[in-house]
Amino acid sequence: MIFFDIDNTLIDQRKAEAAAAAPFLDTYGDSLACSYSVDEFCQLWRNLREQHGREFLLGRISQSEQTRRRMRALFAPQPLTNAEADARYNLFQCHYRQNWSLYDDVLPCLEALSGCSLGIVSNGGSVKQRAKLHATAIEHFFSLIVISQDARIAKPAPAIFLEVCRRAGKNPNQCVYVGDSLDDDALPSRAAGLCGFWLKRDQRSNDSLTLESLAQLPCRVRERIAA
Repeated sequence: MIFFDIDNTLIDQRKAEAAAAAPFLDTYGDSLACSYSVDEFCQLWRNLREQHGREFLLGRISQSEQTRRRMRALFAPQPLTNAEADARYNLFQCHYRQNWSLYDDVLPCLEALSGCSLGIVSNGGSVKQRAKLHATAIEHFFSLIVISQDARIAKPAPAIFLEVCRRAGKNPNQCVYVGDSLDDDALPSRAAGLCGFWLKRDQRSNDSLTLESLAQLPCRVRERIAA
């Protein structure tokens, strides 16, 4: 069985973030402590997600609490009420959701793998991650979808990969996983016994477990089956 990450593997998350950052800065840029370009803001946004999102992924705080913490950190030292933090986050999310899109190599890859059982293993909130698959019209490709919020286990814990194999009724050595992060995807999935591919788009590599594009995956899977 072949499992995929979602963000920056199937969905071009960074493109959607940049598209959402521009109207957000137009509305709230003057309230920030510094003046940011879109690229600078997106890097800060990702840093805050990493900083505060981990507590949510570990089940220590709610999703709404982690987004409020991110907004308060972004606008510090300006104090924000819950309603103000929610409104600002929702503005960003509105534009972010409108700009979810697939990388060009996704549909050809999924269609080429139509004879295989496919699944998803992703960190994040269940409703939002599933909405991404629905909005981009690819959810029907996947027979098993495991999101960290539902599983109560988050990457990079190898346990989430073992759990998804258990739900699929497969041994880990019968499964493949593809994700864009070495530390959160490739290494922990390999530690759990899966064949973990690291997707590094547009970066040349001779490593047999590194993909430059999802276009390479069907061939790599066939090679693994034949080995």
